[in-house]
Amino acid sequence: MDVQNEASGAVRCLVVVAGEYRCALPLNQVRRVTRALSPHPLPGGSPELLGLAEFEGEPIAILDLKRLVNAAPAATPSHPVTVLAWAGAPNAREAVGLAADAAESIVELAMTDVVGGRSGLVWGEVAIAGQPLRVLNLELLGCE
Repeated sequence: MDVQNEASGAVRCLVVVAGEYRCALPLNQVRRVTRALSPHPLPGGSPELLGLAEFEGEPIAILDLKRLVNAAPAATPSHPVTVLAWAGAPNAREAVGLAADAAESIVELAMTDVVGGRSGLVWGEVAIAGQPLRVLNLELLGCE
């Protein structure tokens, strides 16, 4: 995940809510946040694939972020969003939509504070204001 500010070792991230979890998406992997798009289900799709939606005249796969991070559902979200993001390695990335319960804020994280596996979609966790925040690496989405 090549998103660090070299001078400070910090990464700017978008914080979103996905079920019971708060997740941080590195800003260099985020294209845009929009109100929730309505996907059209695809027969035989994987459980995390909600379907295809149209965005700016193009089809885009909409993935359920709660399922991707194994989060239990929370109450019905009052402000659901779709985060349009880049998934995959930089040389083979593609646009996807991530269905989330809400977008909260932008934070700057010191990657040295992130603890955890550093493999797969969940890069690790960090505490912000005493609450856990899952740091995601969308470059590995679909590569697990």
